[in-house]
Amino acid sequence: MNLKVQYSIILLVFIAIAFLSVKAMAEELQCGRCGKTIQGQYVSYSLDGNKKLLVCQKCDKQLLHCKACGLPFHNKDLVKIKGEILCKPCYDNSIFCNICNRRINGKYYQSKDGSEKYCSHCYNRYPRCAVCDRPGNLHRLDGGKSVCDECLAKLPLCGSCGKPIVGTYYKFDSSDQLFCEKCKNHNPKCYSCGVPLGKQHFRFDDGRRVCINCNNRAVYDVEQIKQIMAEVEQLCVKHLGLKVNTPYQLQIKPMNSKSSIQANKAKKGENGDSPLFGKELGLYRRLNGKSEIFLLYGLPKEMLYDTAAHEYAHAWQSENCINNQSLEILEGFAQWVSSQILHIKNFPKTLEHLEARTDNPYGTGYHKVKSLEQRMGKVRMIEYIKKVK
Repeated sequence: MNLKVQYSIILLVFIAIAFLSVKAMAEELQCGRCGKTIQGQYVSYSLDGNKKLLVCQKCDKQLLHCKACGLPFHNKDLVKIKGEILCKPCYDNSIFCNICNRRINGKYYQSKDGSEKYCSHCYNRYPRCAVCDRPGNLHRLDGGKSVCDECLAKLPLCGSCGKPIVGTYYKFDSSDQLFCEKCKNHNPKCYSCGVPLGKQHFRFDDGRRVCINCNNRAVYDVEQIKQIMAEVEQLCVKHLGLKVNTPYQLQIKPMNSKSSIQANKAKKGENGDSPLFGKELGLYRRLNGKSEIFLLYGLPKEMLYDTAAHEYAHAWQSENCINNQSLEILEGFAQWVSSQILHIKNFPKTLEHLEARTDNPYGTGYHKVKSLEQRMGKVRMIEYIKKVK
């Protein structure tokens, strides 16, 4: 063998040795946490997709492990919450109880809208809100019901007792406020508008009690009441053609607080007491050739216009209509006149209340007269009213 061939063989041997060394280095195991070559034993963790995470024994012992997935992580990659250590991916994908803030492992419950979730322990331990059904630390209300902070802030307040209303509430045409069932059923009612009264209300000397709202709108000045009566008369003449020729005396009276017997005697002129009793707001009386209109003292302005128009209509009827008309015609026409004045003066709520009445003879009579007006027109209906029984 010549020298050239010998050198060639030696070169090939060195190349082979170098290749085997590189291959051995390529097959060395790297720690998935510190990145160093693993010397000796290591721990293998299964990842998604059949992948493996190899960790040297030193890193596996020194690093903290995620409570959820069990993998070791450096501190910067961990989140500590409620005594648990979680890696950031597990923290992002975990479900936490909205009450105790602990990670839910296994069965859980959720609110109706799905926005909150609860562990079994908290869901079964805490009472649930009577409005949204979510468990938690609640406010206990009258009647044994409990509500959460969020629902409590949204609950309507009773216009009488001022307490939050859960469940059934009541609304009256005369008020924008809402009232709880307890106040509606047990509290005394405002004489003027009928809403349940609260602790703060006004009491007349004649025993009537009215809410603050009605008291603030009431007309107490006698001269102003007389002016309203005069205005109603002018409106009835101008817009309806209803003129009362016989002079009448206007009397502004309190409620008769004695008895219905005394009030009835007053109606007949047997005593000097007020003839107004019960729920009467006004009265027209023709006695011994003398005409009188009585109006209850201290009515809210819209009720004063309503009552004044009603009694003025009766004064007109006493001069222009046949005797012994039915109560439905008498009261129905007076209610119709009131409705016209309320419309002219723009008192929509009082007008709606009048039109909603179905009682006999006031409600049924009003709808009968209104039906006549719709068929005949205003002028012909008024002429018809003069002679119909």
